[in-house]
Amino acid sequence: MFELIDEIEDPTGCTWTIQALDSEGSLQRTRVRLGWADYGVWSPDGGISPERVAEAVVAFALGHPEFSPLPKVLDAAMARRRIPDADAEIGRLIR
Repeated sequence: MFELIDEIEDPTGCTWTIQALDSEGSLQRTRVRLGWADYGVWSPDGGISPERVAEAVVAFALGHPEFSPLPKVLDAAMARRRIPDADAEIGRLIR
């Protein structure tokens, strides 16, 4: 379980603080960054909200041991670089 809070938009993308429960039930906070270039991969026509894309990126990261524990800053590009087929899997999570 996780929640996105306090969105900050800038010319290069959006950043949120997320709160997530870890496996022991403790609350963990981190930041998720979604650059506009990465947003365009999953929503080329802009029809999906950046928040929904960020939620899918976080859900993806929480489901992969490569991101355990979550880094202090999780950039959407990290998922794309570290995990083969991340683009397709995150795309499925969005829909």
